[in-house]
Amino acid sequence: MYDGCVGRATTLIFVVAAYCHAAQLGAIPSDAAKVSAAEAQQFLEMICPGHASATGCSVCPPETPFSAQSWNLETITFGHYLGPASEDAFVSGFGCEPHSNGMSGAYLFTKEGSSWRKVWYGAGENASDCKKLTGSDGRDLLVCEGADMHQGVGDWFLYLLDAGQDPSKREDNTLDIFFGVDDSLGGCTQLPDGAVVSGAIESVSFSPAKAPHAVRISVTARLGKAAIPAKILSDCYIKPNPTIAAVRIRL
Repeated sequence: MYDGCVGRATTLIFVVAAYCHAAQLGAIPSDAAKVSAAEAQQFLEMICPGHASATGCSVCPPETPFSAQSWNLETITFGHYLGPASEDAFVSGFGCEPHSNGMSGAYLFTKEGSSWRKVWYGAGENASDCKKLTGSDGRDLLVCEGADMHQGVGDWFLYLLDAGQDPSKREDNTLDIFFGVDDSLGGCTQLPDGAVVSGAIESVSFSPAKAPHAVRISVTARLGKAAIPAKILSDCYIKPNPTIAAVRIRL
């Protein structure tokens, strides 16, 4: 059970099975909307007026720190983020942000009458692979999957995203990660302790829990750790990656 989410009105309970395999995103059943090109461009015109298409912006939006890049639309996820009765849209994109922010950011829009109004921009917020959960206050939260890599070591993780929280009131852009695995085998990288690790999130499922406004989240992951001879690891770049046998565990 992840107590850190109780304060945000969502209880998370994990069942984790571990194997060894290469990681792939897409484990979470995404709630992103399938919108028409015209509908997507409607939001993008408010993000980068005069530079929008149905797939993104040809220039960096003014709220982002970079200028000589493009901003690519990832997903649009509708929900009740500001309040239980609000009609909101969370528009997530890639680009115009540094690696420290996952090269991502998202805009929150809310509907007023028949029109959409841009509320704010959140640097580092990535809703490319997210599932909506409704909290006890009636607002929607997002449970998302993400991945990153630093110096040959990949990280695959799940995090909680509150799209209705004002980014200016956050202490930093750190993600609220509640589960993660590492993988250095894919990058042919040995860790400081001499071992190589293999890890991936294989699937994530959601089911009702007994407590009110609670949800059970079951995570199946693949995990392994071994010492690999230097010769085999050095050939990893030109030959198929070696495999690591692992023990199944449940948490």
